[in-house]
Amino acid sequence: MSSLPKDGLVALTWSFTGVAVALTAGRYTIRWRGFHKFQIDDIIHGLACLVLIGYCITYNIAFPLNYKVEFFVAGLSNEVPTPAEMDSYFHFIIAVSATFWIINYLVKFSFLTFYRLIFGVSKKFMIAWWCVFGFTVVTFFINFISVFWACGKAEDLYVIAKCTSPSALKVTARVVTMWCVLNVISDLTIMALPLWMLKGLQMKTGQKIGLAVIFLIATIDVVFDILRTIYTVDGGAIALDTLWDILEPTITVMISALPSYRTLFGDRRKKSTSYKTLDHSGNTRRGDGFQDYELSTSHVSIIGDASKSNVTVDTKRLVG
Repeated sequence: MSSLPKDGLVALTWSFTGVAVALTAGRYTIRWRGFHKFQIDDIIHGLACLVLIGYCITYNIAFPLNYKVEFFVAGLSNEVPTPAEMDSYFHFIIAVSATFWIINYLVKFSFLTFYRLIFGVSKKFMIAWWCVFGFTVVTFFINFISVFWACGKAEDLYVIAKCTSPSALKVTARVVTMWCVLNVISDLTIMALPLWMLKGLQMKTGQKIGLAVIFLIATIDVVFDILRTIYTVDGGAIALDTLWDILEPTITVMISALPSYRTLFGDRRKKSTSYKTLDHSGNTRRGDGFQDYELSTSHVSIIGDASKSNVTVDTKRLVG
């Protein structure tokens, strides 16, 4: 059985983490230059990035132990891990598994908050938003809490004999598969929210396609989650599952930062005014809201509520 070089895995870990941090810094720079303030989705994204750094530091510290255990289990090493090392290994696995879901769901909530700031004027959208938000919360708790039942029972979590038994391994495979299903469905429902609203936007087809591409960028995370699950359940080269465990959250954070960069390529030929006078019920007001989140380089009209009222959104850049 082949294996990924440890030094190569360390290099990949910090290369991808560095890119995620750099994109996050760029996101904040773009937001600050455009609006001189940050929104809730920026804060949530920042938390995801901070947790990602801690996640990768933990993984980096545990790489030697991770390789030692996996080489022994694969029969490629005669060096038997001590009981203390196995105990540390299981604590490490649980810690990174729980942290993995925290990162992924912080990014989901960042996107949900962003979409609410953009489309919150639509009552129909808000009904759908609350449904998706509730489903996302439920799937988070299921995935997060089930980490502690990966060995079959919570009380068996750090019992080596229990966690390495054939029955426990079958339970783990089922749990990992469940994680994938819930995570993918959650991603798809979140992506569907803004796509559903595109039909009511009065803009050119090309602009709608451009927005759809931005909203669908999270499809990359869906692909990575499926691949991670396959290699975790079916196995492969030594540390290959670890590679996917590193790549998915780092790429998730990258994806969360990318929509902000659309402002760098936007069409500046048309001058637009800020959306400053509409609250989430469609009433005129002054203040902060999704007026700072601009969908395109031209005027956009959202038509969606039962009242058939038009909400004109003056836009020049998408920042998300």
